[in-house]
Amino acid sequence: MQPRTRACLDDIIRASALIQSALEGMSFDEYLSNWVKQSAVERQFMIIGEALIRIRNAEPIILDSIPESNAVIGFRNLLVHGYDSANPKAIFKLAGEPLSHLLEIVSDLAGNH
Repeated sequence: MQPRTRACLDDIIRASALIQSALEGMSFDEYLSNWVKQSAVERQFMIIGEALIRIRNAEPIILDSIPESNAVIGFRNLLVHGYDSANPKAIFKLAGEPLSHLLEIVSDLAGNH
């Protein structure tokens, strides 16, 4: 694995942990009423998507081992280019089990398990 790819995997792990930390114990209604948390979570999801794009460009075979990676990249594109159509409920839901699953896979790839 190239060092840059490893750094991107680390970025995904860090961004995922920050999302989980930001939302720990928070209800959807609390999230919806807190624009700072919404902005922070969206920013970290953008970092995750951008890191996956960089992995795709550097080592596509690694990206192929991350299920739903293209969907995550598409989600990043939505947040960046279609910010006005991003659904807070969908974002909050993605920050739960789907993010935990992604984090587990990426941690395994990075050798952190």
